[in-house]
Amino acid sequence: MKSALIKLALATTTALVGITPAMAQDTSSSDNGGLEEIIVTAQKREQSVQDVPIAVTAVTEASLQANRIYTVNDLSAIAPGLTVKPSAGGISTPSFTMRGQVSFGVVAGSDKQVSVYLDGVYISSPRGSIFDLPDIQRLEVLRGPQGTLFGRNATAGAVSITTRDPTGNARMRLEGTYGNYDQYRIRATVETPEFGPFSALFSYVRNYRRGEIENSQAGTVWDRTNSTDTRYAIKSVSPRWLGTVDSNSYFAALKFESGDFKMTYKYDRNDDKGTPEGTSIATYDKTAGIFAGSGPILGNVLTALYTSNNVHFNPSAKRPDIVDNAWVIARDQHVQGHSLTAVWRASDNITVKNIAAYREATLFAPSAIDGVGTVTFTQAAVQPFALLSAFSAVPTFANTYFAALAGDPVAIATRNAIVNSVAAGLQGLVGQRAAIIDSQSSSISKQWSDEVQVNYSSEKLQMTAGAIYFHSKDESGGPVGQQNTLQFGTFISPLGVIPLGKEGRSFNKATSLAAYLQLEYKITPELEVVAGGRITHDEKESSFRYDVRSSTGVVSPRPLIVAPTYKKTKPNFLIGLNWKPNRDILVYGKYSTSFVSGGSTVGIDYEPETASSFELGIKADLLDNKLRANLALFHVDYKHFQSPQGTSNGPSKVAAVAIWTPIYGAAVAEELSQAASTFVLDQGNIRAQGFELELTAAPTRGLTMGTGIGFTDVKYPFVNPVAILGNNGPLEVTARPKWTVSLYGAYETQPIFGDTTLQFRLDGQYRSSIKFAQSSKTVSQGGQFFDDLSNFAALSGTNGFMLVNGRIALRHLKIAGAEAELAVWGKNITDRKDATFALALGALGTSNNFLAPRTYGIDLNIDF
Repeated sequence: MKSALIKLALATTTALVGITPAMAQDTSSSDNGGLEEIIVTAQKREQSVQDVPIAVTAVTEASLQANRIYTVNDLSAIAPGLTVKPSAGGISTPSFTMRGQVSFGVVAGSDKQVSVYLDGVYISSPRGSIFDLPDIQRLEVLRGPQGTLFGRNATAGAVSITTRDPTGNARMRLEGTYGNYDQYRIRATVETPEFGPFSALFSYVRNYRRGEIENSQAGTVWDRTNSTDTRYAIKSVSPRWLGTVDSNSYFAALKFESGDFKMTYKYDRNDDKGTPEGTSIATYDKTAGIFAGSGPILGNVLTALYTSNNVHFNPSAKRPDIVDNAWVIARDQHVQGHSLTAVWRASDNITVKNIAAYREATLFAPSAIDGVGTVTFTQAAVQPFALLSAFSAVPTFANTYFAALAGDPVAIATRNAIVNSVAAGLQGLVGQRAAIIDSQSSSISKQWSDEVQVNYSSEKLQMTAGAIYFHSKDESGGPVGQQNTLQFGTFISPLGVIPLGKEGRSFNKATSLAAYLQLEYKITPELEVVAGGRITHDEKESSFRYDVRSSTGVVSPRPLIVAPTYKKTKPNFLIGLNWKPNRDILVYGKYSTSFVSGGSTVGIDYEPETASSFELGIKADLLDNKLRANLALFHVDYKHFQSPQGTSNGPSKVAAVAIWTPIYGAAVAEELSQAASTFVLDQGNIRAQGFELELTAAPTRGLTMGTGIGFTDVKYPFVNPVAILGNNGPLEVTARPKWTVSLYGAYETQPIFGDTTLQFRLDGQYRSSIKFAQSSKTVSQGGQFFDDLSNFAALSGTNGFMLVNGRIALRHLKIAGAEAELAVWGKNITDRKDATFALALGALGTSNNFLAPRTYGIDLNIDF
């Protein structure tokens, strides 16, 4: 495969170089309808995207507008090979897929493979990082390892967002949107004139859209007032609609500029009161037992509970109209950040920049990850549950039970007497709420950083050097004193009072120091060598607090578990060669490395995840700047892939207990499997290779077309035996589409009256099929599919599909001296209902999350 990629690169290079291009020109002011020049900062300085030897997609303002890109979650398929979706659980954590990697970072203290930067500031916490973005000037998707300039935790790539600076020109812009699902979005931006060396910009966004999936359990009350966590010690009510967007965003920028010195302070804040997306349950294992040959003991309990509660099952894996998510309440998310960027142009050749920043995020988002939430414990469930409970209540009951199965009349009588006795003791539970698997994740994240950069530029040499200090603190778990993930067997009073006990709370600190240097030296006017390196020192401290609750409700704290301090110093490097046969074509090749920091989850250590990548690329502006063709071919090896696991999954729990037992003993290991809901497992090695092609054409004035095609082939050369144990067999490639394709076409007419033009734009984003499940084996074969295959559609994956978005706008309308734009738009026009996530929760059920629905509306934007 690698040799085939090299041959393709050479053939394409020869073909493109053979085309005689026009002389370079300022395409932004071209009179012949050519493509505009796009400026990016992918190498920490402003350059044309065509001069950067990196596979980078610059998302233009037109794409942001037409595709309604307001958060990083809206970027799926915008760049070749990139998919983004929210992780299950409603915790506002994006799941990125890029260059063969799936990046979550959902486990406390762990990092992610795709980094997100806002104005050059690394956003460390993945929880809460889906938030409305402030006033965006530029958005770049950098693909491939970015370890030299962007540092750790960018093995697959990085998303870099740049907000607007004040220009010093007084203006006001109002944007209004109204659409279906009671949707409205209002944005007001005010920019001041210069006041001496100062200028400022202020922006406010109110964004609301009612959810699309109805909650049959709306109005269920949850009482957390017994927690000492004052933020969440409140009574809450489950909402009627799930997937609601409800946020307020604030942005301010103040710039001081005098001579060769500029300093810009920026503040962004987002307050989110939306609801998690609806989660549906497909089915459950009706034949589940607790021992080999025991019969459907657990299955009968679930049948009694689900049937008597009229649960809405959805085996089709298509977005339903209604679900039973009693446990859900509105999300409480607050994200804010301060940054101060100072730039000093020391000479014509040297620029010095310093970026100091502080960010924090708090989040509380209870979610019914099982698709049910809680059900009422009914009289119909008493006898089946009594039989299940008898095995733990009476030590000798297993012998009696199997003897009764064999037909022993004495054993039958004894079994019935024991079960009836246990059932009598369970009568007090009738009417209470029984949890299946419910998350009530809260987190607090704070980070401080300072980065100094020095750029030197001369005719032959470009140098970028810098150093960075980064420190973060975060804690996560349920509301203080309460269980993070409530599992089957937990009962809650009819008044909704959440019981204290079974707390599991993680505390993590991380400090990182790094220095980097990248040199680009012209050997000849056409040939340039690139070399870069970075050295990073990481220190991480983590601890875990938990307790246990007895059957009588007594809470017993356990000793704090403190993991050994993680310390690691790791280098990264890059070496490459750039060839420019003329001003409009760049051919580059490079080898680069990167890593994701290691750490420990409640004593389960994991090594740094490393990436080693070869990349060949071609960037060309052709045919008098009417055609832009960018191609990247890559081969990357990841080692020690950090795979998040949940102890609610039976096999993963077995793997975790197997690791904890030698460290803490069997009893504590079992307790931790209840208290610590997630951990990181070293899955082994991943190999990814493929290509990414972007074509943009402007054949005539007013018409622009483009496509981005990504192909990624993924293999597992080595799998950790513990991961095989946790999967009940060999691992298969999941959650990674082989193909992504984006298509768009835009046409703007000549003025139809005055200066007013009509613009049409249509976008399509295709993603090929993906698998959700690790194996096609049934439960009796050691797999995740139920023996009756009732969860096959929910767990097997989704076929390929294309999302279609469109917009038609009247531009440059003159209204009372102001310029306006009036547009109608649609997103997911064909109303695809495909599943985006699946969770296999053992016998208790299989759940799904889904694409957002078709939305449409009208925009009115006015510039004063």
